Amino acid sequence: MQSHESRRGLQFFVGGVVVLLICACSVVFFDRLAMNYFLSADPIVVRVFHAITQLGDSLYPLVLGGGLYLFCRLRQKNNVDGEATRILEHWKQRGLFLLFAVASSGLLVDLFKFLLGRARPTKLLTENLYGFYLFETSSKLTSFPSGHSNTAAAVGLVLWYLWPKSWPLGVLLTVSVMLSRVVLLKHYPADTLAGTYVAVVTTFYLYRYFRRRCPAIFKGGQGEAKSA
Repeated sequence: MQSHESRRGLQFFVGGVVVLLICACSVVFFDRLAMNYFLSADPIVVRVFHAITQLGDSLYPLVLGGGLYLFCRLRQKNNVDGEATRILEHWKQRGLFLLFAVASSGLLVDLFKFLLGRARPTKLLTENLYGFYLFETSSKLTSFPSGHSNTAAAVGLVLWYLWPKSWPLGVLLTVSVMLSRVVLLKHYPADTLAGTYVAVVTTFYLYRYFRRRCPAIFKGGQGEAKSA
């Protein structure tokens, strides 16, 4: 057990180092090129991605997860039969999993935003500011990591863990929202990659917790549950 935990921790550490190196290369060589490219994006494309980017708003999954939990909890108090109680418990735990996955990774991203204080693309366009300005709270200096990308990745991973066959939907959601943040000049590519990786790590450990707490809510992967 301890060896398995150590290996997983090492994998995430190595993965984090790789992601940081990619982000650093992107900051130096690619981010500004991406911003300049999308400056002339077609207005129709911009409108499409403006609609897509709403899928990364954390309000929706937070309300859905919290609402699902409260609804099932209230229904359980109405003396429903045993089978209905079991089903309600499973959906209650799924709601909690979604709620915690989005909230925990979102709070961590907000902390990084404050600590690192990266200027958003609009700051480069209007004030020629590019880089990191530590301990900032202005929304124009909280570009790294991307919160919308983080939320989309967390939701996509929750879907995948709960229903493994839904992984194409999760990938599509995450990649679409990541791209939308760059097209709309809200974030640089490095920001979206970092936000996604934070969701990968936090959602995985929450998955392991809920896997022990209520394994019946997950479809498939029983072998992994036992080894976890």
